[in-house]
Amino acid sequence: MVKSYYDATFSEEDYILNNFNVHKFDDDNYLVTTEHGAWALLNKQEYDLLRLHKLSEDPNLLNELKEKGIIITEDNTADVVKAYRERYHFLFQGPSLHIIVPTLRCNQRCIYCHSRAEPESGKGYDMDRDTAKAVVDFIFKTPSPVIIIEFQGGDCLLNYEITEFIIDYAKEKAKQCKKNVGFSLVTNLTKMDESIIKSLKERHIMGLATSLDGPKEVHDKNRKYISGRGTYDDVVYWIKRIKEEWKFDFNLNALCTITRYSLDYGKEIVDEYMRWQFNGVWLRFLNNIGFAADSWNKIGYSASEYLDFYKRTLDYIVHKNNGEKPFSELMTVIFLRKILSKRDPMFTDIQSPCGAAIGQLLYNYNGDIHTCDEGKLFEEFKLGNVFSSKYEDIYKNENLIAMMDISSKKNYLCDNCPWNPYCGICPIYTYAAQGTIVSKLALNDRCKIMKGLVCHIFEKLLFSKQHRETFFNWLKHDKVFS
Repeated sequence: MVKSYYDATFSEEDYILNNFNVHKFDDDNYLVTTEHGAWALLNKQEYDLLRLHKLSEDPNLLNELKEKGIIITEDNTADVVKAYRERYHFLFQGPSLHIIVPTLRCNQRCIYCHSRAEPESGKGYDMDRDTAKAVVDFIFKTPSPVIIIEFQGGDCLLNYEITEFIIDYAKEKAKQCKKNVGFSLVTNLTKMDESIIKSLKERHIMGLATSLDGPKEVHDKNRKYISGRGTYDDVVYWIKRIKEEWKFDFNLNALCTITRYSLDYGKEIVDEYMRWQFNGVWLRFLNNIGFAADSWNKIGYSASEYLDFYKRTLDYIVHKNNGEKPFSELMTVIFLRKILSKRDPMFTDIQSPCGAAIGQLLYNYNGDIHTCDEGKLFEEFKLGNVFSSKYEDIYKNENLIAMMDISSKKNYLCDNCPWNPYCGICPIYTYAAQGTIVSKLALNDRCKIMKGLVCHIFEKLLFSKQHRETFFNWLKHDKVFS
């Protein structure tokens, strides 16, 4: 007779511990987090009961941790499995965000451009009609019932004829395939004109996104025409017109990229966004890729420098939220969704595995298919071409499989990090910075920034009444969260 005592259990407790990690704020505040995003703040006595497997001494605590899935019993196993599936729902639907580059040409030369755009006068960088049609046909092979087509560049307005064709053809295709399709244009606005506005209105295209890096003295250092002249005046001309004349026709958002020039202008950046009646500002940290890599010593900064800027500016934003209409920091809102909701908000840059091909694909002007918008910088992240590749071939690509594996964070010290459920690894950033998709985390500033952001947001959420009330108000008015 076979005899074994392997995996024998000698505890009288009728539960097991889920995988969890701990962050100690102080001697009596321990934050416990799980892989599926559940968390609880415990005092020293409660934490000792958890780690020593003595929760039966506090039935209320046991039931609370059971409800969160921090411990697993026969009663809640199915609920915990459901919570994991809900957290990683984006793995089961196929890519919904499809980024199209109608042209790689641009009339600007921004100091941090990750697209490495070509000059406006460049030849051979525009998508033609046959390629555009093939791209749309490929997009609608996704199993996702919802498709968002986002136009990037270069600047998509420099080839608006093809942008317009794609919109019209995709709408026809959506009817045939019985899918929902939406559109968003990312543009610097300086090539906008009345005819394009009219065309977009006729097609009910509400989603517009631009870049505004703050007041004129900051924006014009970062975002210049090829001639060297600043673009601020032309950008805010169209922001003003769209906000005043067509505020019911378009949902205009703006993105602020933080360079070294921005670090002393946190308050001024916030005031600029409030001046133009935006609902919030995204304090996007700079990635050391594209043109930014060429001048990093001039425009870059350390993780600690960015985090100091973020914390000061977040405090100022919270201070400015003294009226009924909320004004938020949009990156913070995404992290709050991840912290406070069972369902991941599907922001592809901050999820694990990363959104490359799982949540998004990029189609370059020549029909090449890349993992994501940053991925088009490198031939290594090209997955195929719409003329020669089958849909299933894309997902057999060895580089893509490696990216999915690496960005799942199972091969890193991430397994021991309490912020693991709320962040995401970007293999493109890692490859650009370190020459490999296998990150040396100790040297990874993006990792340091992510950890610093999530820790600070948790700290303010838990220990600052003013911040907590402001955060909850942001989420109350956030359409995605509510």
